[in-house]
This record gives sequence, structure tokens and C-alpha cells, in this order.
Amino acid sequence: MKYLLGVDLGTSGTKTVLFSQRGKALSQETVEYPLYQPKNGWAEQDPDDWYNAAVVSIKKVIKKSRVDPHDIAGLAIAGQMHGLVMLDKDGNVLRKAILWCDSRTGEQCKEIEILVGKKRLVEINANPALTGFTAPKILWVREHEKEIYDRCSAILLPKDYVRYRLTGKIAMEISDASGTNLLDIKQRQWSTEILQSLKIDRSLLPEIIESTDIAGQITSDAAKATGLIEGTVVAGGAGDNAAAAVGTGVCSDGQAFITLGTSGVVFAHTSKPAIDPLGRIHTFCAAVPGCWTAMSCTLAAGLSMRWMRDEFFSNEKKELSKKHQNVYDLMTRQAAKIPSGADGLIYLPYLMGERSPVLDPEARGVFFGLSARHTRAHLTRAVLEGVTLSARHNLEVLNEIGINPATLMACGGGASSKVWRQMLSDILKCNVATTLSKEGPALGAAILAGVACGIFKSVSEGCKKCVKKGTAFSKPDSEESVRYDDVYKLYTFLYPQLRPAFYKLASLRRKLDGEQTDKYPSVYSVEFERFGRIIDGVDTDGIVDLLSRTPLPENGVVYVPSESSLETKDLLADLGQRVFGGMKIQIGYCNGHNRKLNALEYHRSAEINIPQTDTLVTVAPICAIRDGIVDTLSCETFMIPARTAVLFYETTLHYTPCNIDENGYFRMCIVLPKETNTDKDFKHSTKGEASLLTHNNKWIFVRKNSPEADLLTTSGQLIGKNIEL
Repeated sequence: MKYLLGVDLGTSGTKTVLFSQRGKALSQETVEYPLYQPKNGWAEQDPDDWYNAAVVSIKKVIKKSRVDPHDIAGLAIAGQMHGLVMLDKDGNVLRKAILWCDSRTGEQCKEIEILVGKKRLVEINANPALTGFTAPKILWVREHEKEIYDRCSAILLPKDYVRYRLTGKIAMEISDASGTNLLDIKQRQWSTEILQSLKIDRSLLPEIIESTDIAGQITSDAAKATGLIEGTVVAGGAGDNAAAAVGTGVCSDGQAFITLGTSGVVFAHTSKPAIDPLGRIHTFCAAVPGCWTAMSCTLAAGLSMRWMRDEFFSNEKKELSKKHQNVYDLMTRQAAKIPSGADGLIYLPYLMGERSPVLDPEARGVFFGLSARHTRAHLTRAVLEGVTLSARHNLEVLNEIGINPATLMACGGGASSKVWRQMLSDILKCNVATTLSKEGPALGAAILAGVACGIFKSVSEGCKKCVKKGTAFSKPDSEESVRYDDVYKLYTFLYPQLRPAFYKLASLRRKLDGEQTDKYPSVYSVEFERFGRIIDGVDTDGIVDLLSRTPLPENGVVYVPSESSLETKDLLADLGQRVFGGMKIQIGYCNGHNRKLNALEYHRSAEINIPQTDTLVTVAPICAIRDGIVDTLSCETFMIPARTAVLFYETTLHYTPCNIDENGYFRMCIVLPKETNTDKDFKHSTKGEASLLTHNNKWIFVRKNSPEADLLTTSGQLIGKNIEL
């Protein structure tokens, strides 16, 4: 009888399991290690802690099992993905590893999108630039720790580092390499184009190997430390989810699994790369040679339940642990008594930001619809449903790219709950099955080791021999599925509405933490998305050159709706077609000195603004109008960088631009459809909506004590606190 070792290198600890060649777990051992968070949003670990945990757990597993080490044919490691390990020329670690859950690299992700191109990156790597991935971490170290970067000779991922310590061989396994943002996913090799765009030396990246390749053998030093025999085969291994797929038998088209651990993953196998052009889900190379996977990741799945447990059931947890009972069973029993939909309470599971499918590190958890009638059982039900609704959101993206599994294999802690399994089936509208083994990643790693050392001819054969289906099985309840359809509609409605609020919250958090922030957000920020967008490709340099020749008033503001010197043939043709669909347009300017909000205006068409200098504008959504009145509490101020073409949407109210500096002046080019900004025609009706109009498709709202009000421009009122910049 031969045996196989599967090492599961996680974030909280490393679990090593010894399996028979039929997949039976004989002994296991887990060794935990610390997580370092030197700053808010940072997450690091010491690679030596991983290696020591692997050594200790392997040694204890062999001792507990009483298996002859000569009968252990091989081992492989399943590892947490994306973590950056940097080695010097002597193979020594240069700094603590930056982990998958570290979010410090937002600026580097933007840099990657600019240098490679957002669309092009997805075309090559099948994934957008994410803070969790490895490439932005490399750029961060190069920018902030150049001395360390200059000494770097090799870059590895967590499990590849531990394998290097066991074998002395440096290599990177392909499923893990897929999550670096540096791989050509279709060609299964490092992308020369990406590396050149990011100016990353190819020599820093090791040889790529398949998961089932022999990566090396246990060295004499590793043998002494672990109790293994020198020369024992070590396979390439796999990223944690790729290994879990093998450990649950997902190794051919049409197969998929869902895991409900700390994060929640929907993971499908495919024989050809299936890429979402919007980058909402990840496409990686599979642990099965020549195949691919498509996966999503809800960052706080089981983590949401753990938060509920620790914050709302801490006393019960203490009492039940004394009786060797699990408090999660109590929580799910209580939740099961609450009807589906949790009496109108919806939970967004964004405790750690979100990866799939909204790709937003600033998103945060939300209980929506909370009322006095809701109990903690309602909250638990809402959390279970919210995590599962997120899984449905991700599954529908997989459906869009042609992946439609009829049955999902469930694993992870959440899969042991009958209540949660049935909820999965009802919300996802598919069958949910389980496996007997609860050691998905470790078993998957062991199967990969079995292929490498010749016990199995293929991954498929290894799965057939080692993965046993469990008896737990759930089918959708059609009535519950219909109820959840309505809940899901509201669930998917909420994030787009809250997206700008999440970014305002992020700015507030930074201020509360004592960080220096910009007084006014930029029009490039997410907060501005609902008011307008940047128009690329406009000849703003040429416009500013023409604009610089327009006059500045001695004081106050001057507005000229149509200026012949700006209305060149090329500009009229370009802007008229680019934004206004061929309509005739007028190009004018607004110049002067302004620091107060006296009026808000609204054109029944879009408007383009292009400033000569950094300029401020105050805006509000048209839905802020109530009975001809706009409250300034609805107003927000944004900075437009010089030479930026900004399109204000038809549904956006805004007002005269303002200078950034207290004593400065501004020049602003303004583009509108022709003859939509004329003087008020007093012959028109002054009742109802017409009383708010200056004349041709333009509304204006003014303060009672303002020049505009004195001129009887409109009856539309602007009330609230005066905004002085």
C-alpha cells in the first residue's frame, strides 16, 4: 500500500493530511501562524512560518499514522494564491510576503490598467488588475521599497516557496501563476507584452510547471526535518481552489463546485478558456493539464457568519463549546424558523470589499430594510441569504459565458449545514451534492501527487478512485425559488445605488483615521459617476489654447454661449458627432472669479465642460428637485483637472464653475446643443414648469437674494445653506 500527502497551506494555518491511495484520510495535523497587519488594509505573513508549519505538520502526521515513510510515494501542496514572496540571489526571503487579502495596491492597479490597457489585460490574462493579485504588489514594492526590489532575484507564490524549501528547486505552478496578472492564460506562458508594459524583468519569474509535474524531490535536509525519505516525489501542486476542484471530483466539462469557507467560491471546469470581457469572474489555468477553470469569489461568505457568531452569539458559543456542540447549528436552526426573504431584510456581504462580480475594494457590508420587528434570527437568515444571493450573482455571470452546471458539489464549513444547502439549491436553482471527504484542497493535492509519482494515470482516474460522493443532496423547491427571484431583483439593485456612497464612506474612514484627503473629490472618482463622465480623445490642448485668448472680466463672471473663435470647423464636427449624435452645437465660454453658489441650472441635454485650469463645479441630481425647489444639501462639489473634457448628463443640475484658489480666476469652455441657452422669453407662460425656465430647454434655480433672483430669471428656488468654496 502506498500513501500520499496533501498539504493545504492556508491563511490561518497549514493542514497536512495523509491519505491512502484510495483517498481515505488516515491522519491530519494543523499548525497555525500569525497574520501581520502593520497598517489598515495591509496583510503580511512570514514565509518561514509556512515552511515551519509544513515541516511540523508533516512530521506529526507521519508519527500519528505509524506509516513507514518509505511507503509515502509523494506529496503536493495546495496553497493560498497571489501572495508575493521575494528572494535574493542566495534564495533568502527579502521581506514578509504580501498576501491575497492585502488592499494597499489600488494605485498600482490603476497604473497597470493604464500601461497595459484595461481591455487588453483581460484579453491576455482573462482577469482585471485587482489589489489581491501579485503584479500590483510587485509594482508597490518597486515604488515604495526600491532597495528590496533591486536585490530581488526571484519571485514566488506561497506554496511554491514552501516547495522550494523542500526540494531546492525554484518553479511556479501554472494554476497559481494564473493569479499573478502576468500570465497569458490561453498560451499558458508568461506574457511578454504585459511584462514589457510593466517593465518587469522576465528573469525574476521562474519556470512554469503543470500541477501534476514532478517539481523535485525531498532533499536530505528536508528529510531530516520532516521524517520523509530523501528523494520522495514532490508534485507541482495547485492554488487552493484549483486543488479543491480536484478534491471534489470537478475535473471535466459540466462539473462545478461551490465552497463556503471564509470566502465563497463558485468554481467550474472547462476544456477551453471561457473569459468574461468585463472581468467580473476569474479565468485561470486548471490543475488538470491543458484545461481551464472559471471561478468567482465572494470575499466574506463564511466570514459573515463568523462575524454574526462572534458579535451576536458569543455567550451561546461559550456555553455550547463546553458541551462540545457547535453554535452554528443553533444559529441555522433559528434562521430556519424565519421565512425566506427574512421579512424584507437584505444583507450585502461586503465586509472585506468585494471581488466578484462587482470588483470593488471599497464596498462594505449592509443590512437593508432593518426594522424594529427584526430579531437576530432574522439577521442570521439575511446573512445566509445574502451570501447565497452573491453566489447566484456570480453563477449568472458564468451562465453568460456558456457555463451552466446542473449540479454543484458543495464543500467548506457551510456545506455541512442542511439549511444552507437547501437555500443554495433554492436560490441557485440547481441540485447541490456533497462529498464524503471534507478535505477538498488537501485531497486534491494528494491526487496531484499521485499522478506525478505514477499511482494514477491521470487526474480523472485519481478523482474516480479517491473522491466519494456523500449522501446529503438538495433539490430546488420551486415555490421558494420563485420567492427568491423577487428578493434577488432587489439584491442586485442595491449595489449600483450604493456604489458612490461606499466611496464617500472610504474617504470618511481615511479622515477619521487621521489621513490627509482631498477637500473635493475629482470628476475621475466613483462618486462622480452618477453625474457625468470623462470624454477621451478630445483635443483639449487645442481648445485650451483657443480658450486662453478669451477675455477675463475684471470681477465676477462672464458667460458667452457662442464664441466664433472656439467654433472651428474641426471642433464643431468632432464634438457634435462624438457626444451629441450629429446635432448642431455651440461652443462658448464661462470665465471669471467665483466662490459662491447662487444658482443651479439644468439643460434638457448634455453639456461638455473643458477648463483651462483646475476648476470646481457643484452639481446635484435632477431627482433633487421637489416642487420647483432644490435643497443645497443635495449638492456635491467636484474638482475638474485642467484640460479634462467632462460630459454632464442630461439629469445633472450644475452651476457656474469656481476657481480653485481664493484669488484665482478660471476659464471654462462650454459645449451645448445650438440655441439651448438663450435669454428668458417673457411671452411664455409663467405657470407650472414653464416658470422655472429661462427659455429654450433650460431650467434655473436661484437664491432669493442673488443677482439672478433680482432679474426675475425664474421662480425656481434654491434653498439651504449657502455654499462658499
